[in-house]
Amino acid sequence: MENRIPHLKVHTEYSLLEGVGKIEEYVEKAVNMGIEALAITDTAMFGVIEFYKKCKKAGIKPIIGLEVFLDGIISEGEYSLTLLAKDKTGYRNLCKLSSLSYSRFSRRRNKIKYEELVQNSDGLFILSGGIQSEVVSGLKEYRYTEVKKVVLKLRRDFGNNFFLEVPAVSRLENVRKSLFEIIGETKTEYVITNDVYYVEKGEGILQKIMSSIKEGNKIEVEKSEIFYDDLYMKPYGQIKESFSSFEEEFFNKGINNMWHIVENSNVSFEFDNFKFPVYKLPAGVTERDYIRKLVYEGVARKYLNQEIRIGKEVISQEKEIKNRLNESGLSHVTERVEYELKVIDEMGYNGYFIIVWDFIRFAKESGIFVGPGRGSAAGSIVSYALNITEIDPLKYNLIFERFLNPGRISMPDIDIDFDQEQREMVIEYVLEKYGARHVAHIITFGTLKARAAIRDVGRVLNINLKKVDAAAKQIPFNMDLKTALSSIESLKRMYEEDREIRRMLDYSMKIEGRVRHASVHAAGLVISKDPLEEEIPVYSDGKQHMVSTQYQMKELEELGILKIDFLGLKNLTILRKTIENIEKTRNEKINLTDLRLEDEKSYKLMTKADTLGIFQCESHGIRQLMKKMKIEKFEDITALLALYRPGPLQSGMVDDFINSKNNDTEIKYPHESLKEILEETYGVILYQEQVMKIVSVMADYSLGEADELRRAIGKKIPEIIQQNREKFVMKSVENNIPERKAEEIYNLIDKFGGYGFNKSHSAAYALIAYWTAYFKANYPTQFFAAVMSTEMYNIDRLSIFINEAREKGMEILIPDVNSSEAEFMVEDNKIRFGLTAIKGIGKTLVQDIIEERKEKFTSYEDFVYRMKQHGLNRKQLESLILSGSLDGFPGNRQEKFLSIDKVLEWSIKKYEAEEDLQLILFGGKTPKTGIFELNRSEEFSQNTLLKNEKEYLGIYVSSHPLDTEKELLSIIEHMNISDLEGFRNRRKIGRFTRIRLIGIVKNLNKIVTKTSGEPMAKFQLEDFTGTVEVTCFPKDYIKSGYKIREDLIMMVEGHINEEGNKYSVNLNTVSALEELEENKFLNLYVLIDDETREMVNDLKRLLIRNKGNNQIFLAIAANNKREVIKLNKKYNVNLSRKFIGQLIKMIGIKKIKIR
Repeated sequence: MENRIPHLKVHTEYSLLEGVGKIEEYVEKAVNMGIEALAITDTAMFGVIEFYKKCKKAGIKPIIGLEVFLDGIISEGEYSLTLLAKDKTGYRNLCKLSSLSYSRFSRRRNKIKYEELVQNSDGLFILSGGIQSEVVSGLKEYRYTEVKKVVLKLRRDFGNNFFLEVPAVSRLENVRKSLFEIIGETKTEYVITNDVYYVEKGEGILQKIMSSIKEGNKIEVEKSEIFYDDLYMKPYGQIKESFSSFEEEFFNKGINNMWHIVENSNVSFEFDNFKFPVYKLPAGVTERDYIRKLVYEGVARKYLNQEIRIGKEVISQEKEIKNRLNESGLSHVTERVEYELKVIDEMGYNGYFIIVWDFIRFAKESGIFVGPGRGSAAGSIVSYALNITEIDPLKYNLIFERFLNPGRISMPDIDIDFDQEQREMVIEYVLEKYGARHVAHIITFGTLKARAAIRDVGRVLNINLKKVDAAAKQIPFNMDLKTALSSIESLKRMYEEDREIRRMLDYSMKIEGRVRHASVHAAGLVISKDPLEEEIPVYSDGKQHMVSTQYQMKELEELGILKIDFLGLKNLTILRKTIENIEKTRNEKINLTDLRLEDEKSYKLMTKADTLGIFQCESHGIRQLMKKMKIEKFEDITALLALYRPGPLQSGMVDDFINSKNNDTEIKYPHESLKEILEETYGVILYQEQVMKIVSVMADYSLGEADELRRAIGKKIPEIIQQNREKFVMKSVENNIPERKAEEIYNLIDKFGGYGFNKSHSAAYALIAYWTAYFKANYPTQFFAAVMSTEMYNIDRLSIFINEAREKGMEILIPDVNSSEAEFMVEDNKIRFGLTAIKGIGKTLVQDIIEERKEKFTSYEDFVYRMKQHGLNRKQLESLILSGSLDGFPGNRQEKFLSIDKVLEWSIKKYEAEEDLQLILFGGKTPKTGIFELNRSEEFSQNTLLKNEKEYLGIYVSSHPLDTEKELLSIIEHMNISDLEGFRNRRKIGRFTRIRLIGIVKNLNKIVTKTSGEPMAKFQLEDFTGTVEVTCFPKDYIKSGYKIREDLIMMVEGHINEEGNKYSVNLNTVSALEELEENKFLNLYVLIDDETREMVNDLKRLLIRNKGNNQIFLAIAANNKREVIKLNKKYNVNLSRKFIGQLIKMIGIKKIKIR
């Protein structure tokens, strides 16, 4: 083993904020150094599978280890030991110990108990630990005798599997000498180890920074001493140099012992061997028989509309169903079912489908709303028969092989959407059915993004927070630091001119992208055959009642552990609440699966793009596309969702599709044989399934082979694409298709196949889109109440829907303690605000109010007295008064507000009097507390009433400050704030994207710049639809900043500024709505048609009487044409409120525009 050394103490970035190096960096370094074996010894097992696979690929032997922490055997404190797995038993014990360490997770450290290590030590080598061990720490403090006792105990408990670590760290020379003596005295076997926390020499500062981020410490780089500055991957020669004062024999024996460990550590993993959990079947029934029974029962229900329960006579009853299908002309259904069942059985997936069927059956029987399917699973008739999906794959030409390809063994992937408020019920069911030791969430990891790295490093280096913040804000969303430094001049300037910032950014670049913390996948769950800790390690942060895996999703799939995404979908919540509202208010029971897909009102609503609240159809871009497409049938929605993606939008295929659909151009097919395949998409290759069918029809590909080609095109794998080109052309020629035509069609497949979308997924999601559109079109009040209930904690969204409901003529009622439910409700075809949406109330009080009011509250004092006994406090009462929730009782809001202390005191006295047992015992009457009277006062001003509503409800309900200006707002061309998102998406952001907004000024903050001392302002501008932040910089503030006042209605012109997912407006000009005439850049447009032509003289006189600086344009309509004429400057007018009012009175509001 001369001149070769394995590294048995590698700490990667998965030792969270302790290790620095990435696995691939260590592996690459090891290859370059000729290292033949590496052991991963992180403080968790997060990186084990990644490490194993990358080492194997590089020809390095991977050894699976773990650094565990436990209380000192003799000394007080937390110390580490190193564990290395010999075999599968050892690996399982590592999993158990790592899992146990997280079962008592603390912020500082995950630990095990010593006795747990003793109990679970089979198959493990136990090393005494390196720089964080009790042995090294004791010897550093000259506690030789104590350390010797520790060594003897470890050797006694673990025998020949225990090795004492002799560290090669340069600063531990005295520790090495002491260890030499202990080895001699105790005859303990030992190994030479080198703790590795980073890859290269000189990176000790990075490890210091990472550990300081974890501990919340600050360091001064120039003064901070790094005690261990050589924890990198050293070559053999450097490690040997650390033992130059020892006899060579001592060093060689330590190295030989390391190789002994390497040779006897042989953990391997089985990949792609599926381990599905066991579903308890009826006695004597196989999975194959059980799934056939379920599927044929489902087929009878779906295709024959018959409920047939298959009992003991399985074969005869199954045969009877097949006969009925054949008699009904549905033999193709039987063929497809038998084909899919055969593939599923041969691939070993019967149990998988039964498990998914079971929890979906539970969900539906429990009234939990389940999505109609997602992804390629909707292409399976077995999934359809089992009620896993709700789309008939035969009706919509969906392909099973897109879901399960017999030629490619891979884990089936059925992800399920549930009502987001009911999802946890399904997870609880799965947890209870399979047991807590078999079910877990899936871990994910947060990494140090550029901004986060800068903030963390800046804090550790104790750099002024404002300076750190200024640098961090220079980085655009999702841009890495290196790119930002090369492309953003202001950041580059900061880097070059400020030494502190340069150092901060240099360190930030080196730790950027490293793992920072563990998190939990939003939807993923695993269900295991055996207890999880026997297969994989689990993790807990102490916040979740269910554990998480320590391995990530892709690794779990490779290990064959069943993974399912239980997704929460808000639109399913909206659908449930809509149906509940319909049942309450109209006594109609609706089942989603019974809805026919031919509702004209739904398609008209979509063609008009009236789709706020409609699943996947809310963005500006897709609404524009809907208008062009003209949605007329369900297949159009399926196509819409497939078309609205960057690839199709940029390729020109969207225009081809629309023009052909709307008969603007002739439909052309690449070849006559493809007409049946491409007819539904007007000759355009839109779906991945179409690519598969084209190569199947033209070149005799099996659908399994076609799916492989589809994958290669999607992933742009040139070798496979070229191989298939030759095969496709040759096979097509054999089928009498000219070679040139075959080449032409393959080019089309190559081009458009890459943009192709999964039709199964599109069709399934189109069904949710249709359902939501159906209810908006046919039950608008119930639908809007459901949407508002679902969005009540998102004030911006809630404002949009309340505004839209009002525009559609629905009245929104303020909350009322005698009428409101917890959520928004329909009341006499109006929508009543929900009590839970009031700020500062809380769900508990809301439930108490609803329970208590079974006997209605009769007055202000009656309400307070009765609810005081449920814990009503002053703050909650204030919220109820100022939100209008007590308006149903005598007295105005100001009177009730001024009487809060009085009514609370009166309630307490009344309660105490009624509790006076002595009076009852002696037969006396309860003394009267007196009649309660409100403090009399005038009502709050209208402005104050609305301000309070906004504060406590998040929006204006009884009216809006802009209501008085609706007429004028309809004349002035401007954007709604809610439309900024769409405007932003379709135009380049910058100083040329000039926009105009009108709203109320809120939260005005006038400040002075730090650099120049010039004044500027920031404020929120609010209209009917939302709020946006507006900044008025010094150069514009000088011109018009004095005009900006709190609560004033103003017209703002400027350009959109984007940062991440947020946008704001940089102001250029501003004017009060009351003073439009001050804005000389506004132009007045007047429509002159047959009606107004007779008033031209009157109009001329009105213009002359109101001379000013605003230009007039006449839009003259005649003979179905319109011509715009700019009037001479002598007709320029003053856009005063008086003039606009006179003009409206003269010609009508619809014939006037101000631009």
